[in-house]
Amino acid sequence: MMPTPSTSAAAGIDVVYLFGAGASHANAKLHGSAHGTLMADLKPAIDTLVQKLARQPPFRDHPAIDYLANEVITDEKIDIEQIITFLDESRSEIHLRFADGLRKIFARVLRSKLAAIERELKKIPTDLYSAVLDMHEVPGFSERLRGILTLNYDVFLERAIERDMGYHVDFGISVNPPTVSGKAVKVLKLHGSFGWTDEWPIQRASKQKRLWIPPGIQKEKRSYPFNALWGMARELLECDILRIVGCNLGKNDWDLISLLFTTQHAHRSKRPYQVEIINRPSNAEDVKQQFPQLNAKSLLEIDVIGDQIVGEISGGPPRPFNDFVDDDRSELIARASKHPNPFLYWLKQKAEEIFRTLGSLDTGRNALKRILEEY
Repeated sequence: MMPTPSTSAAAGIDVVYLFGAGASHANAKLHGSAHGTLMADLKPAIDTLVQKLARQPPFRDHPAIDYLANEVITDEKIDIEQIITFLDESRSEIHLRFADGLRKIFARVLRSKLAAIERELKKIPTDLYSAVLDMHEVPGFSERLRGILTLNYDVFLERAIERDMGYHVDFGISVNPPTVSGKAVKVLKLHGSFGWTDEWPIQRASKQKRLWIPPGIQKEKRSYPFNALWGMARELLECDILRIVGCNLGKNDWDLISLLFTTQHAHRSKRPYQVEIINRPSNAEDVKQQFPQLNAKSLLEIDVIGDQIVGEISGGPPRPFNDFVDDDRSELIARASKHPNPFLYWLKQKAEEIFRTLGSLDTGRNALKRILEEY
């Protein structure tokens, strides 16, 4: 149901998105997929393959590898990225080879999940990505899409840009076939892609290829194309708002946090950009506690729609999140965090805000309008 339109205007705002695994996961879950792309979805299969790897030569005669595979890595609290990094620092050839095996297992399991989603849904799910792109096409909308950063290896976002929106992807680097004339959306894949070949020049690849920075605490990005991509990311982040969608920033993201801090606070003349966490408010609170320097906002604190969400959750009129303290504040965060798809929830709230302001969501493709009307 469409909200009642109102009138207001705002100055142009430059926006950059940072998409993590949770963003593609949300696209799949929108259609009820039984498969997910988060680490929690991958870990059971990873554990099984790691145990199988440990029983094969040259690992099966090493008690330390057996203990790692059956006692350490299978612990649900264990972070596989940390394990890979620790093994890489071990100086032991057998452990270095085991770390390489873990990276290959991660890629195999993630590819399998992505393929299962496509088979199950009979398509690559892109609706939420398309709605974001379409939102920036609504006539009169004050926000300008400056570009997109993504940590994802999948090609969901590219498919939304090219198939759904009819645009082209500007990867910032040379990826053949090259971009043709027409509107392009800049997408910097900071960790690489399952859709690229590891060769020069880089080619759009089959599903069995990859050019990537594999999981690990220390992201190796000194070589091309990652040195170029991370450099361009710094330039792209000269924006007013950074929206972090489906990305749980944490202790494994030190390089990324460093990039965000320096671009946010070390600009010669520009005021720090705002950081909005499009995720469950409970996840946003974790980010705020770990990295207070980012001054991030949760869904409950975002300008305009934050008050609206607080009102909906608390059962009253729109109201600032800061009106709540102590137990009331904690309860509000917990209740707001129950929504199964925060990406969808934010998009619908944003669509309602735009309609109240402009009176229409009509575009050539109406992807955002469909999200509001159908979900």
